[in-house]
Amino acid sequence: MIALTLEVLARALPFFLLVGAGVTLARLRLLDGRMAQGLSAYVYWIGFPALLVHSLSRMGRPDHDLTLGLAAYAGCLAVIMAVMVGGGLALRWDRGERAGAAMAAGVGNSAFLGLPVAAAVFGPEVARVGAGMVAIDFVLATALGVALLGWAGGRSVWRSTMQAFRNPIVAAALFGTGLALLGLQLPGVLDRAVGAAAASGSPVALVALGVVLGLPAEADAATPRWSPVALAAIAKLLVLPSLVWFVVGLTPAPATFHLAATLLAATPSAVNVFIQTRAYGVFVRGGARTVALTTAIACITLSAVAVWLKA
Repeated sequence: MIALTLEVLARALPFFLLVGAGVTLARLRLLDGRMAQGLSAYVYWIGFPALLVHSLSRMGRPDHDLTLGLAAYAGCLAVIMAVMVGGGLALRWDRGERAGAAMAAGVGNSAFLGLPVAAAVFGPEVARVGAGMVAIDFVLATALGVALLGWAGGRSVWRSTMQAFRNPIVAAALFGTGLALLGLQLPGVLDRAVGAAAASGSPVALVALGVVLGLPAEADAATPRWSPVALAAIAKLLVLPSLVWFVVGLTPAPATFHLAATLLAATPSAVNVFIQTRAYGVFVRGGARTVALTTAIACITLSAVAVWLKA
């Protein structure tokens, strides 16, 4: 148990170090809000899309039972996001809070934290079944989240939904998934270039996240209320994994998938939440705080879930 807990902490610690580097640079006034926007733009248009194409194109085709498990996992994400929007309406959150909290509750750090931890706990086979869940996180859940952010920004629901699939991160996830389903690969030189860009996506995004957290409130966006942040964290770290454990368990999906799905559902909110809220100018500091809060708490909760599932 101690070794497994240390393994999870070792996987999460680099995230904190990079976020801390961004906070330090902001406090020392070496990076400001405008520079953070530049970092975010790079991740939004190049780093993150390259990472998704590079990783998802290698996942392979799911069989019938695995497809049913993936459908159940996708349904859980959609339900938790809908619950956050409805609950936010009852709590009188504004549109930005409802949209940002819903995205933070539904889109997890499955690619950078979930899969490495799952592979350490359950073995390398998880990489194949887990890639499908990463695709769902960055196609379905991200598309829903982006549509909500567009709606919160004043666009119609229909227009926001259609434009979600023109979002570079959603489009890259679709492209990478399409390559996998068709059994295709990028040409060698292009694949190496995409792989090089992919390696930069997560680190740059984490530094940009730290810069936003380290900036004075007046230099960026209004200080958010804590209730959307706190409830989004509870929904992401506790409610969603419980729902996934129950619902996916009703399908004929392999036991390995059931365990991995629960573990990936228990991951903290993805850095992609910060990237998208930043790009749309909706719930910016709230998104940053939710990502930072869930990542910090996940050092404990994700370790506990991993130990329980392993047992």
